[in-house]
Amino acid sequence: MILHETLAPLLAGIKANPRLRLGLWLIVGITWLYSLLLLRDEAQHAASEYQVLAKKVARIEAQAGQNEWAKRVEPAQSLQLQMENRLWRESTLGLAQASFQDWLNQAVQQANLSRPAVTVAAQEESALEKSTSGANEAGPGADLWKVSAKLSFDFTPKSLYALMGRLASHDKQIVVETLVIRGAPAPRAEMMLVAHFQKPAAQPNGASDGKSTGQTRP
Repeated sequence: MILHETLAPLLAGIKANPRLRLGLWLIVGITWLYSLLLLRDEAQHAASEYQVLAKKVARIEAQAGQNEWAKRVEPAQSLQLQMENRLWRESTLGLAQASFQDWLNQAVQQANLSRPAVTVAAQEESALEKSTSGANEAGPGADLWKVSAKLSFDFTPKSLYALMGRLASHDKQIVVETLVIRGAPAPRAEMMLVAHFQKPAAQPNGASDGKSTGQTRP
């Protein structure tokens, strides 16, 4: 009874005032439209999540159904063996440096280079590997020795082609890091060469002699 007595004047006022009725219907319409927009956004979000999840499931099912991985193992192992066979091998870092320098001296003589100068340096680990690998973690090149050689000689196209042929035909990998040719005061070429040596499987303590350098003029 009390609620009826309270609402009666309000309902009477609404009936008597068309603008008030229009305002109330406008509020109801806006509220209804806003609710529809919220429901639409939630439905779109749910549909997007479902599509993403469905794609992930389909990708996983496709990968699980593949049986090509076992077939790829043997070619990968064969390629790894080929790459490892192209690595130089010596028992110590000092012998690695001497071996590369001896071979380079022979290549220089066979290519008939004029006024050659060779400087060879060997190192246990590069500065980049030291900065990226932890004290107890092996870096990506931890099982390799890097031997670098700086070679300069009087440049002629014939001599350069002869030397490049020696480098390319060798059964061990030799990387040409840089090649600079200067025309003054006389044509001269300068190359930076790198050879990677596979460390022995079981290296005695103290077998590595750190970093050393040497120079020779054949």
